[in-house]
Amino acid sequence: MPRLIILPKGQGIRQINVKGALTTIGRKEGNSLVLDSDRVSRTHAVIDWDGDHYTVIDTGSRNGTFVNGKQVRRQALRNGDMITIGDCEIRFLYETQALPEDQALRLVTIPGALADLDAMVAAARKRAKDQEAAARA
Repeated sequence: MPRLIILPKGQGIRQINVKGALTTIGRKEGNSLVLDSDRVSRTHAVIDWDGDHYTVIDTGSRNGTFVNGKQVRRQALRNGDMITIGDCEIRFLYETQALPEDQALRLVTIPGALADLDAMVAAARKRAKDQEAAARA
């Protein structure tokens, strides 16, 4: 399952799993991914699954959407791509295109600080187990 690693400036790292055909990103509550920044539009971008691949689409935002440093309106995503929305960086990781472990670890390293990957992975596994248990109940 694809996931997004969110690296907002001045805040902690978090991740979300990309579920369904459309993931909305923006400042407004109700988006799949809410980014609390004045540089992010209310509905800034979407990540769309067309059955073959994921695509990020800018929805006419004021400050633009960037993939790997290049401004885009629509861009197919590959494993490891860095999406920049406002002042937030979002790493796109796609499980079926898994990177070697040493490369995956480098993808979530923040300049000047090292992410606590073990805690993040443990928390994600716990959430997944809790969700599975809740679904069975």
